[in-house]
Amino acid sequence: LSTFPADKTFSIVQFATEGQLISLMETNTEAISTIDELYYTGGITNHAEAISECRRSLSASHAFQQTASATAVPHQNFMVLITDGKPTTPGGDPLGAALSQARIAEDENGLFIIPVFISPKYDEDALAFMRGLSSNDKVFDVVDFESLNTLKDRLLKEVSCSL
Repeated sequence: LSTFPADKTFSIVQFATEGQLISLMETNTEAISTIDELYYTGGITNHAEAISECRRSLSASHAFQQTASATAVPHQNFMVLITDGKPTTPGGDPLGAALSQARIAEDENGLFIIPVFISPKYDEDALAFMRGLSSNDKVFDVVDFESLNTLKDRLLKEVSCSL
């Protein structure tokens, strides 16, 4: 996304059993470096917590931007949710909790959610759930983490606007 012609910053949220804000308002280069340093923490999958942490990072970055500039320019916020499965927590209804957080993020934060599903095998049920999380019913799917690099151009087209 570094080729997208606009001022932008990135926040990184890592999640498994819990979501954790790793960085706030980094440049493209800083964000790539942060992502390169992440490692698998184990645990179960909590999409609701990941989306909630992303919303908190947006609130923090908006507060910073408003104090830094009185003429803040409105912009679109994107969340790329990279996951290898359906949520398995919080208890009760983890899918419903994730879908609820996704709708709140869209309605209250203007967040456009782009799911990226990593799975070596075709899983129609998981893809259907991911489409429900998506802001436009689209899901990007890859077979492994190494394949994420191939999504670069497709994601750029998704978040770019035509002038």
